[in-house]
Amino acid sequence: MKRFKLVFVLLMVGIMMSCDTDRDDLELTEAEARELNLIASQGQWKISEASYNNVETTANYSSYVFLFEDGNNLTAKSDFESVSGTWRVGNDSGDEFDPYNDLDFHIFFNSAGKLGELANNYDVISATSSQIRLQLGENANGTTARLTFSKN
Repeated sequence: MKRFKLVFVLLMVGIMMSCDTDRDDLELTEAEARELNLIASQGQWKISEASYNNVETTANYSSYVFLFEDGNNLTAKSDFESVSGTWRVGNDSGDEFDPYNDLDFHIFFNSAGKLGELANNYDVISATSSQIRLQLGENANGTTARLTFSKN
């Protein structure tokens, strides 16, 4: 009986040690976030595709150039105006509509106009040095959106 308890304890210790506690999934997301920060902050971007609640809205943003700057500063410039905002890459939304297991791209403009409509926490679909594709699945307000930034 004593030997059985010892084997049982050793077996349980072995099982507990084999559980994934190395945080490699979190580290991968952090590495992806650093890479996306670097990609976004290099150069000027234009919106090449935009939709809001399944309505095509790309033309609303055709005159804007977007600069994702250090310090999470975001600037949208057109011939008529320059609007400041913020941006951030992370994986911390954690609500029922956006779980922790993805990379998020946060955009915020303190504007009631068309740039204000861009303010959301988007899921990153893909990112290359020339294109960043974002998507907002249905959020708590029932809103959906797609947004693609292409290098200007």
